[in-house]
Amino acid sequence: MFDPIIPVLKIFILLLFVAGSAKCDSLSILFLGDTHFGDNYQYDPKFSRGVNIINEYGYDYFFENVKEILFASDISFCNLETPLTKTLAPVSIKKPYLHWSDPVNTTKYLSKYNIKNISLGNNHVFDQGISGFNETISSLQKAGMNFFGADKNSDEALNPLIIDENGVKVVIFGGFEYRASYDTLYNFYADSVTAGVNTLDTVKLNHEIINYRKKYPDAKIIIYAHWGSNYKQVNPRQIAFAHSWINAGADIIIGHGAHTVQEIEKYNGKWILYNIGNFIFNAPGRYRTTGAKPYSLMAKVVIENDKEKIILYPIFTNNKTNDYQVRELSGEEFTELEEVLLKGKFEYSAYENEYFELK
Repeated sequence: MFDPIIPVLKIFILLLFVAGSAKCDSLSILFLGDTHFGDNYQYDPKFSRGVNIINEYGYDYFFENVKEILFASDISFCNLETPLTKTLAPVSIKKPYLHWSDPVNTTKYLSKYNIKNISLGNNHVFDQGISGFNETISSLQKAGMNFFGADKNSDEALNPLIIDENGVKVVIFGGFEYRASYDTLYNFYADSVTAGVNTLDTVKLNHEIINYRKKYPDAKIIIYAHWGSNYKQVNPRQIAFAHSWINAGADIIIGHGAHTVQEIEKYNGKWILYNIGNFIFNAPGRYRTTGAKPYSLMAKVVIENDKEKIILYPIFTNNKTNDYQVRELSGEEFTELEEVLLKGKFEYSAYENEYFELK
């Protein structure tokens, strides 16, 4: 006897199989701000005041409050604002805040906490000259880590880091805004024959954005820019550059370098995070003297089926009051940041004083 239910069940099972096997292209990328374990500060009594935090607590201590966020992303990036060397050869004794960090421990602990993609396009990577830079590159390569934003010449420094995972392609450019002193006094910028950092501009970079948009029409293009004035809010040049890059075809702009969070803008349907501030940055900081808020962001970009959303995890980064351990914001701090950064400006959701999701 014919049972009409059986064909219906077969169709239902087939639909379930098709739905379960359908391809879902998804990738989550976590972008972190300025990162430096602070060896030069911790081994200098003028800054450490006799207590070396690295020796006192160990490297795991710095990650303790945010490690779940780090491991919840497929890929993580940071701006490594230091050369990896213990052999000091300052680029100039006139340059303030000459950074250096232990190559072995820096790569070991960044890798341990899922941070394996490194931007070198900043104002500290050449603090110990070309020898310090070369050791930095060698250390990252030995650790199997990716780097971009600085290289052996200007063409190489301009090249983006391309991520192609889970059916998602992302093109990420890095670099440091032009500052005359870093050109004429410190020789930070790459040229056709000399190693250095990529110079952020709206000519060469726009040209590259256009080229990569043609080459990979379905890719997401992200600019990971080191710029802005320390402990201050966004300036007109940042706005002009960000708008120009988006007009050229970039999808998201994520800035760092100001050591504090800056404004967020949605321009032509694209997100601009002008500055996400610090991640683990073990310098004393100048929040009290400048009046800047000690808030930064861990910014997760989730790309799924060609659409992206941004999740922002606010963190507290005042080392003087936080004993050099990054933490999530308290309820009162979370509300304050929400009022300043988001409320009344565009659509978003806030979740349990833990994170914001931009719409």
